[in-house]
Amino acid sequence: MKNLLVDISRAVRSLRSHPVTSLVIAATVAIGIAAGATVFSIADTLLLRSLPGVVRQSELVNVHATAADGSTFHSVSYPTYKDLRDRNRSLSGLTAFSSRLVSLATGEEPRLGVVQIVSGNYFDVLGARAASGRLIAPGDDRAGGDLVAVVSQTFARDFLGISTAVGQTLKINGRAFTIVGVAPAGFCGTFLAQPFDVWIPISAWAAIGPNTPLNQRDRVWLELVGRKRSGVSLAQVHADLEPIGRQLAKEYPAIYRGVGYDPRPVTGFEDSLLSGALGVFGVLSAMAALILLVGCVNVAGIFLARSVSRAREIAVRAALGARRHELIRPLLLEHMVLFVAGGGLGLALTSWTARLLERFDIPTPIPLRFDFSPTIRVAGFALVLSVVVGLVFGLSASIFATRRVSSDALRGRFELPGASRALGSVVAVQLAACVLLLACAGLFLRTVLQAVNRNPGFEPENLVMMTVDLSVLGYTPAQIRSFDERIVKRLAALPGVDRATVAGVLPLGPGHRSTTVRLPESAAERDAVDIDTADVWDSYFQTLRIPILRGRAFLPSDRDGAPLVAVVNESLARRLWPQRDAVGQSFSSEGKSYRVVGVAQDGKYRTPGETQRSFLYVASRQEPTTRPALVLHTGRDLTLITPAIRRELRRLDPAIPFAAVYSVRTHMGFSLLPQRILLGVSATLGGIGLLLAAVGLAGLVGYSVSRRTREIGVRVALGATPGDVVRLEMKRGLAVAAAGLAGGTVLALGAARLLRSLTFGIEPHDPVTFMLVLLLLAVVAISATYVPSRGAARIDPMTALRSE
Repeated sequence: MKNLLVDISRAVRSLRSHPVTSLVIAATVAIGIAAGATVFSIADTLLLRSLPGVVRQSELVNVHATAADGSTFHSVSYPTYKDLRDRNRSLSGLTAFSSRLVSLATGEEPRLGVVQIVSGNYFDVLGARAASGRLIAPGDDRAGGDLVAVVSQTFARDFLGISTAVGQTLKINGRAFTIVGVAPAGFCGTFLAQPFDVWIPISAWAAIGPNTPLNQRDRVWLELVGRKRSGVSLAQVHADLEPIGRQLAKEYPAIYRGVGYDPRPVTGFEDSLLSGALGVFGVLSAMAALILLVGCVNVAGIFLARSVSRAREIAVRAALGARRHELIRPLLLEHMVLFVAGGGLGLALTSWTARLLERFDIPTPIPLRFDFSPTIRVAGFALVLSVVVGLVFGLSASIFATRRVSSDALRGRFELPGASRALGSVVAVQLAACVLLLACAGLFLRTVLQAVNRNPGFEPENLVMMTVDLSVLGYTPAQIRSFDERIVKRLAALPGVDRATVAGVLPLGPGHRSTTVRLPESAAERDAVDIDTADVWDSYFQTLRIPILRGRAFLPSDRDGAPLVAVVNESLARRLWPQRDAVGQSFSSEGKSYRVVGVAQDGKYRTPGETQRSFLYVASRQEPTTRPALVLHTGRDLTLITPAIRRELRRLDPAIPFAAVYSVRTHMGFSLLPQRILLGVSATLGGIGLLLAAVGLAGLVGYSVSRRTREIGVRVALGATPGDVVRLEMKRGLAVAAAGLAGGTVLALGAARLLRSLTFGIEPHDPVTFMLVLLLLAVVAISATYVPSRGAARIDPMTALRSE
């Protein structure tokens, strides 16, 4: 142990004698470690971190309904929940919940908040304990009971005071609730990042929420989570729920035919998004590994170059009797000291990148709050990663540097065997990784640009929007129609506003609605068509500039009491009536009959890369939504139009809680969220890798020049011009660069095919992207080799000839 400490002290002194080089190496390692630790920190937050306030999370399972077509992640009705709760034998408890935006008021000014509606056993099943007061109990979840609520610590601190919250009155959607307790710190149920403000019993929501009959089996709106009994596996839970599903199908065949139940472990992440998230994590991890590889090989190259300069020292130690492992140990320790120091710097850099990630705005209906700050687990990962890569690359470089020590080094003529080839391989690997990273960045950039420039089927320029949740105020359908009509007139009359409308769902944003369409002559279940739909106001097509190709748009006469009408897009018209004009045709949906009055131009509805998705528009005057999006066409700035919109809303109903006003372009950005994230990461890492590769390439040429000084002097003495010397040295460096670019191109072409699902509008082997990337790297390679080659051309031949 004492000898080890002495060796470490010597390694530190050796590194201090070359402070610039040591700092460059530590910073390079820090960038690579930070890349890996940042990705691990994201995974740790979303997949590995324990849920706050929940006990024995490993025992919990999400239970999703599955449909006859094999799809899963479906919700269940309240009667279904009770049947599963009472009939299963594998779960010690099963609870139900749902989330809604509501109006919360502790005084006169309401605010928009998030409520979680839970069954009475919710907190018992999760094992949560109140920070103050008590939590919701089974006795609170009964019809006609007192209206009670539990608030989060954040809400209590900001609006009530944690110590005084219990017993106060909170108005939810205008109804008075008594606060009986404060939830544990950071408690967010079974989903991380969801900032719930309030929890109320299901029975209380049935009393204040519109259209929430608890006895309807076909009204699906609840999610389920259960706790396994001791010793019960996930497979046993599935086997236990399967016969319950078959029994319900026998009892209620019209509702439960083909319905099953799918238990999955509770991870804290939304199950329906898990596979997509793992795919994005995989791409991010691969990119982080690449940048770490680039950094490590760059460090290995620097150490190889240093080993040449220390050849005399190594030779002297060998001549004095030092054995091979005694020569390797001090070199390896220098590596380890720098890699561990770089790991510490990388962890500090990870904390900074985590704060940047937390400020990344995700336009979701319910705002999300992430805490990506590094935990002990992340710190341990960074430390282990630093030690492992330090050992691998440090040991390799040390063994290489000491594999042949001759007496020539004592006379100053030491040449490390294979050093030039090793350094060339290092630079080639760096350039190949740069091609891969920058090609991915280019493909994602081209995808985003294609999506921005691609016609989405409407004109998003100068459109701003704001979503209003009228369900929180208990509006009836008649009141919603009246609100829509009045707000459209008021907003359209604002200065600088050309047009205004309302819609239930806007294209290319979070959330969508679907319905089942069936033609009159096709009564069989297999003939039903599942399509996306939205209810829109009369002025919708005019405001968004969506062309009506045949027939007409909705009219004010298409109101409640009039025959139900619909507008279909081109794809749906071709799908349902391939040989006929869709205008005038009829279809049924959810038991109601509609007549098609118009055919609208196709557009993009879920993602910019989709092709020919069928879409159905229904009239808001006939079927209004409780959560309309207000859309305005205006040339005014958001900061100017926002107060005007809120003023008009306040005049209509002072109780309406406000949401943010933002551009439709921002709304559309949600559909490109994975591409935007991967673009930023790959471009940043590619730029860092490019800088490291340029330094490595310049160092390679510089090393070659330093080892061939005498040869260059001879060439100059025999008549070689400076241009001849520059061309010769650049040729050597560019040969290595060409090998790296060729290898990187092959890797990038393979990776592009794997990323096909994340890119659209361009081919995986998009020639424009690859040509630009290779041109950029070629320019960098030429610049990086020219500078040291130009230095070689200035060598004085007399000085060079006397150097041996």
